[in-house]
Amino acid sequence: MTLRISTAGLHAQGLQGLLSRQSQVARSQQELVTGSKLFRAAENPSGMAETQRLDHALSTLGQHGKNAGALEHRLRSQEQALSDVGNQLTRARELAVQANSPALSASDRKSIANELRALRTDIVSIANRDDGAGRRLFAGSRDGVVPFADNGGSVSYDGDDGRNRVEVGPDLSLDDADPGSDVFLRVRTGDGIARGSAGATNTGSGVLQSSSITDHAAWAGKSLTVEFTTANAYRVVDAIGTVLATGPYTPDTSISAGGVQVTLTGAPAAGDTFKIERAPTQDIFATLKNLADALDAPTFTPAEQATRSNALGEALSNLSSAQDHMLNVRSSTGMRLAALDSAADARSAGAVTLSESLSALRDVDFAEAISKLNLQMTAMEAAQKTMLRMQGMSLFDRL
Repeated sequence: MTLRISTAGLHAQGLQGLLSRQSQVARSQQELVTGSKLFRAAENPSGMAETQRLDHALSTLGQHGKNAGALEHRLRSQEQALSDVGNQLTRARELAVQANSPALSASDRKSIANELRALRTDIVSIANRDDGAGRRLFAGSRDGVVPFADNGGSVSYDGDDGRNRVEVGPDLSLDDADPGSDVFLRVRTGDGIARGSAGATNTGSGVLQSSSITDHAAWAGKSLTVEFTTANAYRVVDAIGTVLATGPYTPDTSISAGGVQVTLTGAPAAGDTFKIERAPTQDIFATLKNLADALDAPTFTPAEQATRSNALGEALSNLSSAQDHMLNVRSSTGMRLAALDSAADARSAGAVTLSESLSALRDVDFAEAISKLNLQMTAMEAAQKTMLRMQGMSLFDRL
């Protein structure tokens, strides 16, 4: 059998081989210039789909990082605000202790009351702080409004109880700044568990020195009242009037009943009452206002002096609880900041893993690519020389 190859076919075959070599060289040069070995989905559909998935995952991690940065700024701003409030409360407590001295004059107490009102105004200002970008720290999810307004001594709250959740990592979201209602309004009074208070209509000079829970199981959160049936006799009743204990009264004697213990001084009058109850909440602004008002009130009679002493004692307990409350909120803030640090470490590790996987799919190994290009260039030169020799061959050379 004789195989015949036409001159045109021979030239076409040589040209096709040369063009194929040129295409391979061009592809290798493109890989070296761009640093990528994926250009069209048709060449490697699964590889292109995987790189798009990895790119999206890296982009999401980047957005998480931006979210975390903004959240960290707000939480650190909140922490500073809480620290400032704590300093103001410490000063208020110092003033309350100072005001309890019998050596002070009415003018001295008025000066202290004025300073307390100034501290209260400062705390309202701190509660209305923003994060530097126009968003209020303590307005809940309504962070575009000014949360607190002082209306003639009564502070109103225009925010809400909401908490914005910020996504800072895969399957990890953290709370934004705390709502002002939790930080400034719902603050436990007394010792945070129970509160003792003198009756508002007391006419004697009895002063509540201390109140405490001695048996939580027996107390169980019940409201108990020490009632004076006469100036020298008392009874302890619960909220429905059940008498739990009775006895004679002598100053500085502790009265115990129903799991609570109170110590009174002075001379209560018949009908005076002293109540022990589960500690209710009260806003910080009211605590400071009540203290300032108590210092401004006239104290000419023993009963008025007792009223002031009871108000100061209650205010001291409330301020101590408010300080503890601020420390708890700061602790919660610190826990979220620590979680942000952990999230940053997780994002960094995840980004490294994703980048390595993406690089293995898309990035060019330059040493391998240069070696391949050199080999392809050698093959193309050989094809060019072969083409030149084939072009010089003719039947006339055999005649």
